[in-house]
Amino acid sequence: MATRLPVFTHTAFGKAAVEQLDILESVGVKPEHVCIGHLGGLRDPKVEVHKAICKRAAYVGFDRQGGGGDAAQVPLVMALVEAGYAKNLLFASDFSIAARLKRNGGPGYAQTVTVFGPALLAAGMNPEVLHSILTDNSRRFLAFVPKKRHAKDS
Repeated sequence: MATRLPVFTHTAFGKAAVEQLDILESVGVKPEHVCIGHLGGLRDPKVEVHKAICKRAAYVGFDRQGGGGDAAQVPLVMALVEAGYAKNLLFASDFSIAARLKRNGGPGYAQTVTVFGPALLAAGMNPEVLHSILTDNSRRFLAFVPKKRHAKDS
């Protein structure tokens, strides 16, 4: 990829997830710069698609935290952590409605940390692993080193 910028995709809750990664890789995007999103909505207890994405060094996006879907997502995350893929997980709230704002009685923008994180800890996640997922993974995914410009590009 010419820019080396990270790419965060959306899927229809897992549909065409592997195909998205195939397409991006086919044009030169390195998987470690890709996050396939909305995979928290893919209800697969064996996390086969999730693992397929992780095995290729890409990230799996669980990007709808802090709501009613958390109970179904927690076991998926735990299965991936147990399989050794904690470094391939990214979390986000995908915040989109005013009712979720704190001033309206919702959990607010921090719901991934204030609601989903505690749910993972209650399920037995090691606090250090959760901290690493929330900080190190995002930092690594968003790290951007531009290509050096050649004199002819100036």
